[in-house]
Amino acid sequence: MNARNILILTLVLAVLAGGLWYRKASRRGENTLTADSLRSFVAPDLTASVDAVELARPGNAAVRLEKRDGLWVISALGGVPASEGSIGRMLDALAALRGELRSADPAVLGDYGLQEDQAMSLTLVAGGREKARLLVGKGDFRNVFIRTAGSPEVYAAPGSILGQLGAQGPSLSPQFWIDGTLAALPRETVKEVRLKAPGVEAVLARRVPSGGDAANATLEAEWDFRLSRGKGLAKEGMEGVLAVLERVPVTEAVHPPQTGPTFPTHRLEVATDSGVTVLEGAPEGENGFLVRVAGSPHLYRMAPSVAGRLFPAPAGKAE
Repeated sequence: MNARNILILTLVLAVLAGGLWYRKASRRGENTLTADSLRSFVAPDLTASVDAVELARPGNAAVRLEKRDGLWVISALGGVPASEGSIGRMLDALAALRGELRSADPAVLGDYGLQEDQAMSLTLVAGGREKARLLVGKGDFRNVFIRTAGSPEVYAAPGSILGQLGAQGPSLSPQFWIDGTLAALPRETVKEVRLKAPGVEAVLARRVPSGGDAANATLEAEWDFRLSRGKGLAKEGMEGVLAVLERVPVTEAVHPPQTGPTFPTHRLEVATDSGVTVLEGAPEGENGFLVRVAGSPHLYRMAPSVAGRLFPAPAGKAE
């Protein structure tokens, strides 16, 4: 290999090495977290005592979650039950959240979207007193900028916290926090189902095994079916109700709850080992269905496809 080729090879290697260095260096920036200078924002013992959380964004009504009688509810929706799991995961995520210092200059807070009139505010309350307030600025699913209220220090933290706060869209919605399960009645606990709906009344009852009792019935227990009014509803349609009762899903809470004078048009009485649960509802226009637990002040919307299985209609009859 002559001197000219050696020189060319050396230049190529130098360019490649420079490119690799630049690529590595370019990954280091204000949107890249490292293990250095990480700090926490919320004390772990605080999340265990929190009894209210308020989320607010400029131009958006605040969302307040409160613990009443040991259960989380959504104030803006008239105290409708909140998802205990979603709130628990959010508080755990806040306790585990760590950030890396990016700036301590108050003059550049606006560049990070962290001025008071720009940022989303997260307030944690315990015993009726504000214990912590964080401001959340610009960011995405990778990193987001955060500061503690009253401090100019800006930190970059994992953007996954936005999903835990229900803050990935342009606005905050209390519907994000609802408990999406209206009722959960495992098949093995159900003893009888009674349906009353337009044009049909039917009963599905667990058959007690000969020489046994209902408590010993298995998941494959046989069912007796009786159609007392109307026609066209088969036993299979009523048995399909059992699968929906395992978890009755709803899509959003209706507040204030408004129903027409004919509500409810549909009624489902479910007798279980622990008592009787009654679900009642009615169609809402052509593409919706309203439903609630009888006696509850909270009304929900349900997907029409789910309503069709929960309140089965006779063959050929559209609800």
